[in-house]
Amino acid sequence: MTRDRGNRAPHWVADYLTPWWPSVEPTPNGRPGRDLLGTPGVAWEIKTGAEWRPKAWTRQAEGYAAPGELPVLLYLPPGWGERAVGETLCIVRTRLLMPVLVGAGYAPPPQPPGCGQLVE
Repeated sequence: MTRDRGNRAPHWVADYLTPWWPSVEPTPNGRPGRDLLGTPGVAWEIKTGAEWRPKAWTRQAEGYAAPGELPVLLYLPPGWGERAVGETLCIVRTRLLMPVLVGAGYAPPPQPPGCGQLVE
């Protein structure tokens, strides 16, 4: 994996996300922090490495998220480039994803412990 590809990837992702966030822009190379600016509510971390390091990458994304923001790790595997951004994989911790799914109507609200269990 080249450093050049890793530096270009945030530009590809920003271009892809523009219909949702018109003011999205990549963080300038070499500047610490999240990889994209202008995506209120979501802190994006973009990775292109050949070595799969989800724990470290997820911690990094979470470290850049402000309180109340959703940290998202977007992974462009080797061989995936600019035209494949819409097919990439995004990783979000399950405990953070479930409220999003409930809010979007894809999952019911959680039930209190013991509800819905069969009683004999």
